[in-house]
Amino acid sequence: MVKLDRASGILLHIISLPGPNGIGDIGQEAYKFVDFLCECNQKIWQILPLTASEKPSPYSGTSAFAGNPILISLEKLVDAGLLVQSDIESSRPKFGHQIEIRKVLKWKYDILNRAYKNYKNNPKKLKNEIDAFIKKEQYWLDDYTLYMAIKSEQNNQSWSKWPKELKQRDKEALEQKRQEHASIIDEHIFLQYIFFHQWNQLKQYANEHEIIILGDMPVYVDYDSAPPDSFSVNGQLWNNPIYDWTGTLRKTNFDWWIKRLKKSLETVDVLRIDHFRGLEAYWAIPMGSDGKPVPPKKGSWVIACGDEFLTAVTKALGDDLPLIVEDLGFITQEVFDLREKYGLIGMRVLQFGFGTNGGNIYLPHNYTPNSVVYTGTHDNNTTIAWFRHNAKKKEKANVIKYLQKDEDELKRNINWDFIRAVHASVANTSIILFQDVLNLEEGCQMNDPAFTPDYEENWRWRFTWEQLTQKDKDKLQSLTQICGRYIIPEEPEEETLEELLQKPPGRPIEEPNA
Repeated sequence: MVKLDRASGILLHIISLPGPNGIGDIGQEAYKFVDFLCECNQKIWQILPLTASEKPSPYSGTSAFAGNPILISLEKLVDAGLLVQSDIESSRPKFGHQIEIRKVLKWKYDILNRAYKNYKNNPKKLKNEIDAFIKKEQYWLDDYTLYMAIKSEQNNQSWSKWPKELKQRDKEALEQKRQEHASIIDEHIFLQYIFFHQWNQLKQYANEHEIIILGDMPVYVDYDSAPPDSFSVNGQLWNNPIYDWTGTLRKTNFDWWIKRLKKSLETVDVLRIDHFRGLEAYWAIPMGSDGKPVPPKKGSWVIACGDEFLTAVTKALGDDLPLIVEDLGFITQEVFDLREKYGLIGMRVLQFGFGTNGGNIYLPHNYTPNSVVYTGTHDNNTTIAWFRHNAKKKEKANVIKYLQKDEDELKRNINWDFIRAVHASVANTSIILFQDVLNLEEGCQMNDPAFTPDYEENWRWRFTWEQLTQKDKDKLQSLTQICGRYIIPEEPEEETLEELLQKPPGRPIEEPNA
């Protein structure tokens, strides 16, 4: 069983960092955020998936292994001599404060292509490093880069619409495409090398400052669905294919999954598995006669191979895996039993705690030490906006009664009441939604799960440093210390003359030469 030390952290995805290039990245602002975490005595930076995606949602990945080139820092490419600053500034569109993903993708990939061409003018500069990267990552890099090259040739259509010999992976056809598109493949290799090189530098900086990176891994790669829930009465349709648990995965002893987990744990320090309940049973939506999925409500639960899978994982990677699992939503006793059998760390979200009277596992007095607790997640509205606009009448009454505050006071400061409640709980780890530290209200939610994952009104929020006041930093730092989530090292007391006289003589200090 993995146990986390008593600590706290902030949930903020990379894309929500400020900066001039339309989207947050792993450059200067990310380092500045690490410095902020240190200043406020936080120990954890929780992010969302880093895997490649061509959609607004980081949970709609085109790969389970590749990094997302859109997160590459252009300024660090300038530092590396692969761009000049005028390359960026002369072509940069006028970006609004929120992320405009289509505009960002088009412009940024043009600039990254320019960096690749500059690299090709002097390939010897990085040859040894890229050759080593290819050798280490070949098990996923070959397929990913070929896939991206063919996808570009096929006008970015889904692979299911490709010619038969390509979508059925005919060896001769694929080899021909590999030769035809050697340059495009080489560029994708270059971008993956750059991404992981920059990311590893940032992670090293964080670790050197005693900050743990808590990553996130979607259960699926690109088609999943969920039954009706508190976010959507009609259910959610995510368009991710479900796994062949009892077929190929079981026959290969879950080798693909094990490689995926191993790669993820090389990239981050601790990993959260999104929608853990899908490892015990998943909601499957059949295809209709028109070739489209039926409404989500008409799906059904199908048992997965979670026990076999986790047995194989622990045998391959060890018992003490630093894994956190999202055991939220429609959870049965079987899901909790699976989590407990393998000693995995579960989640609690305070916003979920006020729908019933007493006995609710999401209320602080019911937390357990080996859990991670949140004010809210990327799927929740900010705490202030939730209380003002989303909480039902009964939920508001329960909040007022539980926190012993009047409604007007809570409308102003409920975010800090929630932060204090999760910090003061017995849970070893508390994670604060950064929007709650910034006292943000409506319009700052990262994702609304009632919409599909690639809905363009989601995944747009970014913060500015002007929103973070010294008063709020001091308040966060103070609460963290008071609740025992950061211990300030004590200054050694100066010895008295009597104590010095009682000490045995040490080596004399030599006088400096005159």
